[in-house]
Amino acid sequence: MKTLIVFYSRTGRTAATARKLAHEMENTSRLEIVPMAYRGTAREYLHYLYCTLTRRKMEIDLYKVDFAKYDRIVLMIPVIFGMMSAPMRSFILQEEGNLKNVEYIIIHKGLKARQPGLVRWLDRHIGQKHLACSSIWQQGKHELHITYVDGESVLKQRK
Repeated sequence: MKTLIVFYSRTGRTAATARKLAHEMENTSRLEIVPMAYRGTAREYLHYLYCTLTRRKMEIDLYKVDFAKYDRIVLMIPVIFGMMSAPMRSFILQEEGNLKNVEYIIIHKGLKARQPGLVRWLDRHIGQKHLACSSIWQQGKHELHITYVDGESVLKQRK
């Protein structure tokens, strides 16, 4: 099974998790979503927070991927203050209707809670029900706690 992991990482924690997951699975590629505005500056962080908290689209870097050649697409979705990060929201809105066989891995640092409203929003904009949905609670860069797994998640299929 050919899998694509799509992720956004501001601090590097989600990138490390995506890399680890890709190495533990066979035939897996990664796509990092990169914001365009004010890269590497305090202004970038403020713009990121503003777009995330107000649910505004954020301009993201170009990428070239044929999503149809993947059997499963795993969206690693960072949540900040209970809201999906703006770059991932922008990616999902940009690819609305183009993604098939999607799994969500919701990554959060604070509350160990499910995100039913977020999952409904994702299903509606992707245009189909997800194959699986998992939640990872991150403490530090390398400490991950899987808080729940719904469906046949890639988290169950690791080597």
